[in-house]
Amino acid sequence: MNLKRFPILKVQFAETIALDKIRRIQIYHNTKRYPQRDMAKILAETGGSFALGGPIYLSSYKACCHLRADGITYCCPDYTTYGMAWSNDAQDYGMTKLPSSYANHIECVHMIVDGVPVDDLNYGMDMGGSRPRQAIGAKEGRFAYIATEVAYTHEQLRDVLVASGWDAAIMLDGGGSVCYRNIDGAGFTCDPDREMPFYIVVHLKEDVSESDTDGTGKTVVLDAGHDASNLANKSPDGTYYEHEFALDMAQRIGAHLRRCGVTVVETRPDGKAVSLAQRCAIANSIQGLDLFVSLHSNAAGGSGWSSAKGWSAYCYGAGGKREQAAQSILTWVRQLSVTVRSTPIVYDPSLYVLKHTVAPAVLIEHAFHTSKEDVENLKSDVWRDLIAVAEARGIADYLGIAWVPEVPQTPQEPAVDEELEKAVAVLAAAGIIDSPDRWKALEYTDTSVRLLLIKMAAALM
Repeated sequence: MNLKRFPILKVQFAETIALDKIRRIQIYHNTKRYPQRDMAKILAETGGSFALGGPIYLSSYKACCHLRADGITYCCPDYTTYGMAWSNDAQDYGMTKLPSSYANHIECVHMIVDGVPVDDLNYGMDMGGSRPRQAIGAKEGRFAYIATEVAYTHEQLRDVLVASGWDAAIMLDGGGSVCYRNIDGAGFTCDPDREMPFYIVVHLKEDVSESDTDGTGKTVVLDAGHDASNLANKSPDGTYYEHEFALDMAQRIGAHLRRCGVTVVETRPDGKAVSLAQRCAIANSIQGLDLFVSLHSNAAGGSGWSSAKGWSAYCYGAGGKREQAAQSILTWVRQLSVTVRSTPIVYDPSLYVLKHTVAPAVLIEHAFHTSKEDVENLKSDVWRDLIAVAEARGIADYLGIAWVPEVPQTPQEPAVDEELEKAVAVLAAAGIIDSPDRWKALEYTDTSVRLLLIKMAAALM
């Protein structure tokens, strides 16, 4: 094959990583519909080291090439091809024929197979031209990736990777889907508002807690602030109550910590009233308690809405393990796109549970329920999920234990609407509609319905 010699153009991010440095290569199913600008949230949620864009997909938000993640098959076309595949620990990562029995595999446009560049690249016309590109593959037995805002054709990208010594390569989705973000905040997005069904998240071993141990032997008390007898702690419009939020957060954070092996004790698991003295007594009765965390939302003075907003943590005083815990939690919260107070850690020896708890204690004020902006977050399941993961990871780091990622739930296949399928097929065959997949997925606008009606009427005249 006659390779054109393109210069190694400026790339934003390109690297090869030894497989023994990698803990996991995760194909992240973006069920929460995070756009590119929220990639930091994905890293915070998963505990990954960096992330980039994923495979090519349909307008119906589904993969259109071979794709399998954590043992779940998302797409399996009726053809065989080459792609990258690996087990959960990624130590056998490499190119193989697909479909495969590996826990993870991905196919897009394969460019290099066993060190040999593919002469006739197989891609659709809508994927052609010169645009930002990204790819994963292998070089000298190492994981390799590239993500760039610089425009390449398929062939240019292939030739650059060949010149760089890659032994295997598949191109991922390009154009506006190209993006990269690492845990240090470096990265770029080609289309910040674009939502994609999948991202690739790489977990490096050095990002695991130094002790790399599970949480066996560690105990944490989660104190859900207030209770249903105190209805004064609420938003001015009455749509949010602090006691409900605090209980929900204790359950969310507790689930993450239990998955990591931590023994979690909740002060009011059933939501019933518990006095401040009782909460402290519960904590002080546990010999060797590692951490006490009280969960709240904040309020500004007055009876109406206020401008005060943001996350903060309270300690009895400076220094010691309590401040270490607060700083560890803060570190993870800062990775989210949430407001943090200008003084994020406050020392207040007057707070009862901080004063009377023997173990290291931290009180978290998640946001202000007197702020309209904060209340919308406090009521959001997505926001609660993000904060719960960040705070649980901060607690795990403080305890010196390894983070155990959630096992993704097997998605339920949507029921097939046979009548709709037949109707779309008839209309498509008659030339009345195009993009049948979009119509089957119910992805249409008022304008598209109007045009459909006009076409149907014309066909009957």
